[in-house]
Amino acid sequence: MQLRLPRSPSRRRVLEAMVEVLGQSAALTDARGRHQWQRELVDSLDGLELESYPTARQDFVQAVKACSTGSGGLETLVEVTNLLAPALSHLLLPLVDEWNATDLYEDRDWSALRDALDFTMPELRQIVAEITKGRLRLPAHSVTVWHAFVWLACLNSDSGGIPPSMVLLERIAARGEGAAAVGEIHAWNLHFAKAWGLSLDLLEISDASGPGDRREDAAYSEDPVTTEPPVIRLFIKIAPDLAPSLSQSARPPRRETRYQLSARVRYAESSGLHEEPGCEPTHVMSRARLPVAVAEMLTRLSERWRSRAEGVALHFFLPVELCSEPVEWWKRNPKLGYSNPLLSKYKEISIHSLERMQNPELHHAWRMRWARWRGQPKRWEIHWCDRGERSVDEHLSLLDARIGKQDEVVAMVLSTSPRAKGGLGAREVYVALDLGVPILVHGRVDRVSQEHFRPLIKDAISTNEGLAKLPTRLGEWKGDSAAGGVNQREADIIRHIGIVWDDPELLLDGGPSAPATFVGGID
Repeated sequence: MQLRLPRSPSRRRVLEAMVEVLGQSAALTDARGRHQWQRELVDSLDGLELESYPTARQDFVQAVKACSTGSGGLETLVEVTNLLAPALSHLLLPLVDEWNATDLYEDRDWSALRDALDFTMPELRQIVAEITKGRLRLPAHSVTVWHAFVWLACLNSDSGGIPPSMVLLERIAARGEGAAAVGEIHAWNLHFAKAWGLSLDLLEISDASGPGDRREDAAYSEDPVTTEPPVIRLFIKIAPDLAPSLSQSARPPRRETRYQLSARVRYAESSGLHEEPGCEPTHVMSRARLPVAVAEMLTRLSERWRSRAEGVALHFFLPVELCSEPVEWWKRNPKLGYSNPLLSKYKEISIHSLERMQNPELHHAWRMRWARWRGQPKRWEIHWCDRGERSVDEHLSLLDARIGKQDEVVAMVLSTSPRAKGGLGAREVYVALDLGVPILVHGRVDRVSQEHFRPLIKDAISTNEGLAKLPTRLGEWKGDSAAGGVNQREADIIRHIGIVWDDPELLLDGGPSAPATFVGGID
């Protein structure tokens, strides 16, 4: 049977893009891996026949074309590919949505609209939730506005109503971030409103709405919704130098770990990660030098951001031995004679595990626990590590068994600080990484009394928002502590509470714009 490419330019582009994505995987370009992939496809789709060609690209073209001819074929192709090359799923799924969306929009050429919508927005998920009246959540693979548009285009609208994807376009056109896309959006919606006999006046959206304003949509939203303003996200990686230098002294040389500092920036209006000047220091440094180097980097970047009005969120990717560093208390300007912590200027400061990001074999268990929590937000457990009288190995073995048995565990409170390499706290972290626990809480120094530390954590998660608002609560407490709003004993404990918060949707998803592409977690 001879297979032809579809006549639709939009559908041809999807198939070509899928072939390019499949070619990115070493597991599939390898002949044996590709033959296994073909066998799995043939077993999964009735009537599918595939020949073997001399090159990987020829095999990919054949498979993609064949799967596109039947209902659900491309979805099956993605499922099979996920078994052998899971890192490709987040690239393939938006293309399947794009393929299916052409059914609604009658194969009309949308290349200009696609280019105009190729950007991200912090509020995108919330906007989609409003449009679907809270019934559906934007999937993790939908990162850009374009992804959300084609995903919504696959959904049915209410009887006689406007398709959700068109509602999204109007919402985007009414925001400052969508200013560059307004022309394409209006042309697109006006064409289909006329073709389908729809009235866009039903949306009641004002073009004057600002980026932080709340828009009311009588057809799709009943409850007041607040949205966070767009932010600049700075991803800071601090990684051990692979060839640490020898300390210079009259004594016999000893090895000390030295670190490399680098960063990337994601702006609200762009889907990419940007390397700004000064984000790639050419020298390695000691642990003690890191706060100063970060302060110097932020000063340089602040100069470049002088014409912008967005807030800045800091995301630190740290190895286990640095996860206990009090980064939010590092000084913005070490030359000043008084305390001037980063948290006074940067309201959102997060710590993420560098090892988790850089080891793809850890991502599956991590995603599963996070997805289970996201799917059932009221079902979660926090595990309080307690060695008791057991030996270290006995404690770790029991911890491994208990965490492995409880799928609802999404957070662990470590028994000691992970600061010491090979120490108990660090070894507990590695259990958490292996079993996919995304949230780790600890006392940064061992002198913090567990008797006083744990009640504070329990208090922080006892609100209606539960665990989900833990970073926000701790940030508020630390701000109050810096401002003298809590007593001295609590201030000392709050200062030394550390948290590793690894959100795979933020860190892994997004294709070329995912932080993992910079940190090193995507092949």
